[in-house]
Amino acid sequence: RSTNEDHGVRKRAETKEGRMKMQRRICWFSCGAASAVATRKTIEDYPDSEVIPVNCDTRPSEHLDNYRFCQDCERWFGTPIIYIRSQDYETIDEVFERTRYMAGPRGARCTTELKKIPRLRFSKPDDVHVFGFTFDERNRIRNFKARNPDLLLKWPLLDHGITKQDCYDRLHEEGIELPEMYRLGFDNNNCPGCVKASSPWYWDKVRRNFPSVFERRCQQSRSIGCRLVEI
Repeated sequence: RSTNEDHGVRKRAETKEGRMKMQRRICWFSCGAASAVATRKTIEDYPDSEVIPVNCDTRPSEHLDNYRFCQDCERWFGTPIIYIRSQDYETIDEVFERTRYMAGPRGARCTTELKKIPRLRFSKPDDVHVFGFTFDERNRIRNFKARNPDLLLKWPLLDHGITKQDCYDRLHEEGIELPEMYRLGFDNNNCPGCVKASSPWYWDKVRRNFPSVFERRCQQSRSIGCRLVEI
């Protein structure tokens, strides 16, 4: 290969590397353990890139302890979390009652209105999107990629072989207490009474820990005609 060809290859590589450094890496921080570790790993792996933790804020529908967890994580990240909200809805209850839709073949309506739409409004076409899907969620990653072919996606937990338990362990090592929903025995830090859940076990835990939320979901599902539990 000639000297000119070598110079051209190096120039293209440097240009590509420069473009990648200029791209925003948006870490979608959901207040879950996995998204917290994914954000921190991205900050560690790309010290010269613009890494932005962003939370689709669904307060007051989520557990109040999430705000303590956010503050702990901000200190760990060394950078502030940006909060974005829906321009149309305040709470998940308002989404259900105004749209007359809770969950079904099209997914959970609250996720679309309070998370996906604000996420699309905030994003730029060349953003790299970082999600906290773990190494033991490879099927979930594959399905997400298939549903979102236009997004530039990065999976730091998959790349580093980090499982959900590894995320719990990392936070414990950093002295960060898990959000209350985990401590109550829930598998994920979703809003209490998450309509994406369909197991009787989950809804029994909601009934015992959040009776007012459970009663509200019962009333909403009857009014809308949505069956939340699969038996």
